[in-house]
Amino acid sequence: MAVAIASELGVTWLALHPAVGPDYRAYYIDMSTTCLNKPVSGTYALGDQLSFLPRGHGAALKVRVCGWDGPAGDGTHSVGTTSRLRFTVPPATGDLILTLEMSAVGGPDHPAEQRVEVSANNVSVGGVTIPADGLQTTHFDIPAAAIDKATGHIDIVLSYPNAVQMFPGDSNTHWRSIKLRWARLRPAGTVEPQPKTPEDETDIREGTAA
Repeated sequence: MAVAIASELGVTWLALHPAVGPDYRAYYIDMSTTCLNKPVSGTYALGDQLSFLPRGHGAALKVRVCGWDGPAGDGTHSVGTTSRLRFTVPPATGDLILTLEMSAVGGPDHPAEQRVEVSANNVSVGGVTIPADGLQTTHFDIPAAAIDKATGHIDIVLSYPNAVQMFPGDSNTHWRSIKLRWARLRPAGTVEPQPKTPEDETDIREGTAA
């Protein structure tokens, strides 16, 4: 009897305190995030323009950690209340500039204007309000101090304070806010290249023009 009771108590304790990783716990148990981290390499060459369109998005898959769906015809949808990108750069890299081209996504009875707050390894680097009437290209200053000196990782988190529930009954892990069209990370002080367009990229291999 004592063994049976102890066994039942043990099962109950495990059910209430499962031995899972922090990412799993935050997403499935605590529900404190809508972004379930995936083990991506973050492989990236500074200055490259990463396409998040269907054509040539292979390189973008290496930096998409969580909070993304697609890509669709005109970009990759954010899903949930946050999305994450990971770039791996040389640890001795100095200050950087992150450029994102995004459009806003609305829903029934909701304006398409969307607010996006951006952080780099938990350091706030600013925000932008994307209007409902088209694409917006925004630059964010990333201080060298935000780079993880041990791994070279920069985890970019995009937070969406007014994410939209597109359909009744949708959980917050499916809310929409933006479509990301392309991203670039370059050293501060360098000139921003002219962005490539789908028409320019006539021979794309893994997101980079040949």
